Amino acid sequence: MKKQIFNHTLNLRLLIALAALFIFSISSVYAQGSGMGRGNATPEERAKRQTERMKDELKLTPAQEPKAQAINLKYAKKMEDVRKLTDTAAQRKSMMELNKQKETELKTVLTPEQLKTYQKAVEEMMSRRRQGPR
Repeated sequence: MKKQIFNHTLNLRLLIALAALFIFSISSVYAQGSGMGRGNATPEERAKRQTERMKDELKLTPAQEPKAQAINLKYAKKMEDVRKLTDTAAQRKSMMELNKQKETELKTVLTPEQLKTYQKAVEEMMSRRRQGPR
């Protein structure tokens, strides 16, 4: 009798654990499938989000916006390849180089004041990343 109760309890616990895992998996897939998960965004989505942020924070002019969008898209696509690297040191080095190249191109589009604001925002973002999640 005790063995049957033990097996029943074990089966019930296993069933609850599997149900919880299933619910967690479904919610995770749903969040990723919406395209809103930052890690799963396409290069086009990332470039659009970056351009919108730049438009708001840097007050891009209508003439600057498509140029910034093109640069953001170009480097978002290049970053896609870098993200696939398994060597984190090589990945970091490549990302830093791409960011330098991107900034060089942005210098041709942004005013000196906008560039200064952009560089400050990038530095703040890097600082937050170094600190890690809170």
